[in-house]
Amino acid sequence: MAVHTKLSKYDINKILRNYNIGQLKSFSGIKDGIENTNYKLETSNNNYVITIYEDRVKEKNLPFFLNLMLKCKKTAINCPEPVYDIEGKLINNFRKKHFSIFSFLNGNSKKKWIKNDCFKVGKILALFHTINKRNKMHIPNDFSLAFWKSIIYKISKKDLEKIIPGLSSLLMNEINFIETNWPKLLPSGIIHADLFPDNVFFFKNKISGILDFYFSCHDFLLYDLAITVNAWCFINGKYNKKNFDNLIRGYQTIRTLNKNEKKNFNVILRGASLRFLLTRIYDSIHKKESKFIKKKDPKEFFNILNFHILLQEDYNYFNKL
Repeated sequence: MAVHTKLSKYDINKILRNYNIGQLKSFSGIKDGIENTNYKLETSNNNYVITIYEDRVKEKNLPFFLNLMLKCKKTAINCPEPVYDIEGKLINNFRKKHFSIFSFLNGNSKKKWIKNDCFKVGKILALFHTINKRNKMHIPNDFSLAFWKSIIYKISKKDLEKIIPGLSSLLMNEINFIETNWPKLLPSGIIHADLFPDNVFFFKNKISGILDFYFSCHDFLLYDLAITVNAWCFINGKYNKKNFDNLIRGYQTIRTLNKNEKKNFNVILRGASLRFLLTRIYDSIHKKESKFIKKKDPKEFFNILNFHILLQEDYNYFNKL
């Protein structure tokens, strides 16, 4: 979340005329995150969030994301619920951008977390995979290998070397390794693809819900787990084995990993590291920072990627689990 598009009180009142959610009492921009614009709204009925979709969210994929949220909300996973307008629409337009309004999710993300939190995160991720196993909605992963290759050629070697010396050759070597070793037959389904700590809310030490479904797609379930491991199991750049063990244990209370998934975990973790390293590099060069938009440091995922590279593909992450 972030504030890329500025809204006034007049703008929001104009938007709310098409919704039966009460009169506006107050509003404020939500600064967390980097992708879409988000405002918290307090109305005479309840609290809501308005999300304006920015550059990386494709218009054609919005129905998939919103229907996925509705399905999760109706089953065992709490999340913001899309709100229909008076004409029965979930998506509308403002200043040539699409937006939706959602119910407000109570709770807060954690800035610091412990192994028990990781157990709960692993469990809810596996639950997400399980309840969506037979979901017929299907969109491909737009941020997979083909994207990784394309984004490298959009960044000059000079810019890469300014960020981290030696980064250009490391990225090319890693792309070649992943392209050669990426598995073809692993359990697949709908994945969240962005279950970072700021997208998991806790209330009274329990997970109150998850949010930001805008990278959700169809891909290896293990890839989703790898994204989550990289996000939750490295503290200040250092691998935390207790967090990893508990996240995996939580996941396997719902869904057990097979031998082929365990065998391929290193290359999948490297791919998941590369994906966020590349987008953070791109954003650090092309996006402007402000009091409402904070760029994230690429070095975090550079260090994570190097950790997995040094372990090599035959490392047993699941030892003693």
